[in-house]
Amino acid sequence: MADQHCTENELAPAVNHLLQHIEKDAELLHLFEKAFREIPVQFQETPDGFGHERIRDYRQLIQAIDRASKTAPVWMSMLQSDCVIGCPMNEALIWFMNTRTGSQILARDDINSYLETILKEWGHFLSSRASASVVHTREGGWVSQQARDELLLAVNVAHNSAFQAESFEDAFICDPTHPSYGFQSWNDFFTRQLRPHIRPVACPEDDGVIVNPCESQPFALVTDVPEQQQYSLKGTMYSFRDMLDNDPIASGFAGGTVFQGWLSLFNYHRWHAPVAGTVTKVLQIPGTYFVADPANGFEKLDSTNQPCPDRQAPDASQRLITSIATRTVIVLSAEDARLGLVGFVAIGMSDVSSCVATVKVGDRVSKGQEIGSFHYGGSSYCLLFQSGISLCFSPLVDASLNSQSIITGRCIAINSELARVS
Repeated sequence: MADQHCTENELAPAVNHLLQHIEKDAELLHLFEKAFREIPVQFQETPDGFGHERIRDYRQLIQAIDRASKTAPVWMSMLQSDCVIGCPMNEALIWFMNTRTGSQILARDDINSYLETILKEWGHFLSSRASASVVHTREGGWVSQQARDELLLAVNVAHNSAFQAESFEDAFICDPTHPSYGFQSWNDFFTRQLRPHIRPVACPEDDGVIVNPCESQPFALVTDVPEQQQYSLKGTMYSFRDMLDNDPIASGFAGGTVFQGWLSLFNYHRWHAPVAGTVTKVLQIPGTYFVADPANGFEKLDSTNQPCPDRQAPDASQRLITSIATRTVIVLSAEDARLGLVGFVAIGMSDVSSCVATVKVGDRVSKGQEIGSFHYGGSSYCLLFQSGISLCFSPLVDASLNSQSIITGRCIAINSELARVS
């Protein structure tokens, strides 16, 4: 069994500060003990997806966070693993996240303040040249033959894919003559760029056609969304005021429509403008990093009355995290006056969860233009539309929402038609 003692000189300073905070708070110590008791014994018997022993107390949790924050994620085939691929911290926390008390702990402002510091430092490492050590062509590398084949497959099987790329280098901007394919860091690889011809913009001259802003799978489509709902940790409803952090612009979307999509680690992680227009607002909203809805955790039972938690948490909790997770909002005043204001909300889902906008207020953007990107972790997003706009969504949206969405599912290609004003 791994040594459970955490000493100050072994831990990264930011991780040690979290440990000290926990150990100085008797109430917090009690909550951690309670959370670990809520994990059924049978879920602790096998190692996590990265081969590490399951965490059983707050000290092992601290060790797992420290271990993950000092390394870059390793390649794992999505065809051979059911873990949260490329997200070692999320994977270590997976069963803790699926408990009600664990969710309460991970929703606390003090805990997220410490996690933010830890994740920022990890992000600096993942943007350093040292992190490129996992981006290599040998077995187990992010540009190994198997990895390139799976990443290429994700591009080619996307719905509305206009072109079939013949190779990884045909799909992505890279340098195959270099051992790391020219990627300078793990984050450089994570935010790799598609070659422009791979994802042409649908109906570029028709401003009434809305394109998919991310290479993603649909998660939800809800109309008549209220400006505000009463918040609870068991979050199942959208609320514009909560999503937009009580910004006054929320009232302009009252009664409108929310479309939500999500991305796996294997997808292209840059955002493109869904419509042509002018940027009227950019919000950077701090929030949580690892909260999952406990109703989708161990409290959820299968047909045999056994716990059936979300193995890919927080995938099943995406409505909840629209209001509480770290996120970035970009609001566009659309060129097509019928659309009015269109909002894009980028939501960090796991691990570093950094959402970075590359546009500012006053910028005019064309449809399909890059406007930002996710960094280092899993991701979700929402498109917001105002009330009274008649929208006809692609049949692919309805078809996807009526089937079970799984990690190996097919995306709708970025820049392809998602909806149009009817």
